[in-house]
Amino acid sequence: MAARHDTSPRALVAARSKRPAKADDKKTGLTPRIRKAVDLMVFGRPGEGAVNVTGRQAAAEVGLSWRTVREALEKPAVKAYFLQMYDTLRNAEKPASVRRMVDIRDDDNLKTTAAGRTVQLKAAQALAYEPTGHQVHVNTLINNTLNVTPGYVIRIGGSKGRSPPTIDANPIDDEIASTIR
Repeated sequence: MAARHDTSPRALVAARSKRPAKADDKKTGLTPRIRKAVDLMVFGRPGEGAVNVTGRQAAAEVGLSWRTVREALEKPAVKAYFLQMYDTLRNAEKPASVRRMVDIRDDDNLKTTAAGRTVQLKAAQALAYEPTGHQVHVNTLINNTLNVTPGYVIRIGGSKGRSPPTIDANPIDDEIASTIR
């Protein structure tokens, strides 16, 4: 158990000499070890190319439990950092994907078969058509007339001194006649 610094002068000096973590890091959960774990999960280990690093492996490498990393990923600041790094990776890989599509489209060996031509056509279509972003359509209806809701009005209770009116509906010659008495 660590000595309390309010009762021990040595503990107080040791506590003051330690570099405190940033206040933002403690509140948001985005500590240096969590950042390192996220970077390992997204980009992999430096110098190893395209080797996948799982969340458990990244947690073990930075000295945290998988549960700690998983719970940190649920915090808004850590999730935002993860999504930002993932978006950075996706954008960095787009040029390589475009070059691969160009290579497939221009490959002479694929021109000999129907399946090869189909692959070339799909690559050309992917290169030619840029996907559109989110489109927003706004429809505005301006109606300056009086809104009338169809229906019946039923009055319960009568006027002063008179009995309430009754509705008598009898079908006569395919008509409905109503009489108010």
